[in-house]
Amino acid sequence: MKTTAQEIGEIKNFWEWFLAHCNDFGEKFENEKLINELDERILNLGDFVWEIGPGVEHSHMLVISPGGDPELLKKTKEIISYSISCEGWEFYYSKPPKEWNLLFIFQKDNGEEIEIDGGHWKYTLLKFDDGMFKVIFKASGLSTLSTDERLTAAEIILDGILGEEFRILRIGEIGVVDEFEDQCNSNDISSLEKDLKQLTDRGR
Repeated sequence: MKTTAQEIGEIKNFWEWFLAHCNDFGEKFENEKLINELDERILNLGDFVWEIGPGVEHSHMLVISPGGDPELLKKTKEIISYSISCEGWEFYYSKPPKEWNLLFIFQKDNGEEIEIDGGHWKYTLLKFDDGMFKVIFKASGLSTLSTDERLTAAEIILDGILGEEFRILRIGEIGVVDEFEDQCNSNDISSLEKDLKQLTDRGR
């Protein structure tokens, strides 16, 4: 759907506001009032997920994410295309890959927090005729998570390794199991990015 002139105006107004306040969030983003206003202004643009934190190349970054929705990916790309340069900041239309050890705190639906260490996971891949992939993880330490929570944790792992855009466009299905079926070819998760990129390039 084509973006209307009114929507473009709202996007431009958002970036003008952000430019005026981008240095006021605090060194550790402790300005709660401004964070809440940022949340309201982003949600006024659409049903997006967002985050701010340390940047990849600069001190800070703002991610306006489609939340895994391929249709919203088009919208977040457009929003970021109107961004105004702000010293010390970088902007992303989807969650970028992370330099991390796959160790993170996961919040369950009931509010309980558990530590997940994806560094010990294994995976197997299936490639479909349309070029999409199914990733099946063998993951330990998830016995207290529901099926949906396991899939959410797997998406966090994939976004961190591959970046959200690659996951949206190339990963059609995700599975999480306690054990692989017999004679299933599997690899350590450290090989996942290289494996997927090679298979993707081979199919071009």
